[in-house]
Amino acid sequence: MTDNSANITFAEQINQILTLPSPLQKINDDKFTAHCMEVFVKRDDLIHPEISGNKWRKLKYNLLDAQKQGIRQIVTFGGAYSNHIYATAAAGKYFGFETVGIIRGDELNENSSETLRFASKCGMKLHFLTRTEYRSLREQPDANWIIQSYRNARIIPEGGTTPLSISGVGEMVDEIVEQLGQAPDYILCPVGTAGTISGIIANTNSQTKVIGVCVLKNGQYLLNEIDTLLKSNTMSNVSRVLKPANINYEILWSEHHGGYAKKTPELIDFVSKFNAEHDFEIEPIYSGKMFFAFYQHFLEIIKPNSKVVLVHTGGCRNNVILPLYNI
Repeated sequence: MTDNSANITFAEQINQILTLPSPLQKINDDKFTAHCMEVFVKRDDLIHPEISGNKWRKLKYNLLDAQKQGIRQIVTFGGAYSNHIYATAAAGKYFGFETVGIIRGDELNENSSETLRFASKCGMKLHFLTRTEYRSLREQPDANWIIQSYRNARIIPEGGTTPLSISGVGEMVDEIVEQLGQAPDYILCPVGTAGTISGIIANTNSQTKVIGVCVLKNGQYLLNEIDTLLKSNTMSNVSRVLKPANINYEILWSEHHGGYAKKTPELIDFVSKFNAEHDFEIEPIYSGKMFFAFYQHFLEIIKPNSKVVLVHTGGCRNNVILPLYNI
C-alpha cells in the first residue's frame, strides 16, 4: 500500500475512495408507466470518476487477493482506448500497486490517446506490441517473454474478467436487492467479456431474469465463457461465497450495431437524445447499446408489472469517450 495508507485496511481504503453502494435511480417515462413497469438504473458509473462501473467490480477481489499474497504489481492488457487499462492504472495509483499495461499496437506511444496519457501519468509502465505479437500473447501467454518477465505479478487478462471477478460483480446484485427491498424481475447489462453478466447470473435466483446485450459481432462464443466462469465460481480463496448459479438468462445477439465500438446513425442519435433528456450520460460502446436495445424491445422482452434494473457499467470517463463519437 502507499505510505499514506499503510495503517488502514483495504476495506477502509475502499470506503474512503469509492462511492459504494452505487445509487439506484428510477427513470420516469410514460412509455414505462403505460406498460405497468418500474425501471431503475444501477449507477455504477458513479462508483469513482476513474475506476468506475464494472471495472471496479471486476478488479476488487483480484486486488484484494494480490494484497493478501503480498503481490505489489499488476500486469494487464488492452488497446489505446481501453476502459480497463484506464481503470487499472487509476486503481494502482489509489491503492498502491505498481501497474504494467501491455498495449496492442507498436506504432503507439504514451501520447497516442487520452487513455494512454492518463495511464502513464498514473505511473503505469506501458509495453507496446505489434498486433501479431499481441495476438500470440493472447493465444499462448505462458510462452511470451513479457509474461515470463512478470512471474511475481498478478496477471489480469484484457477486460479484467477472471474467476475472482465474479464475486465482485455479485455484490452489485446484493446492493440492488437491498435498495429495492426485493429482487428485481429483470436485470439488463451489456456483454463484452462475459464477466459482468456471469457475476450477475451467479448471484441471482430464478425469479430474476438476466438479459445481456452483446456489444460484439458474432459473440456467441461467450456462452462458453459464461459456462466456464460459472463453473469456476468456487471462490475458495475469497471469503465470499455466491449463490448457486441461476439459469434464467438470455443474451440479445443482434444489438451490436456492427461490432465492438462500431456505431450506426440510429445508435448515435439515440445516445445523443438520451443524454439531452436525462441527468446522466451513457456512451455508445457498452451501456448505450444496452439502453438502445431495451428502449427498442422492452414491450417484447419485459412482462407488465415488472421491476427492471439496467446496469450502467460506466465508461464515459469525464467526457473523454463521447467526443470521439461526436456526441
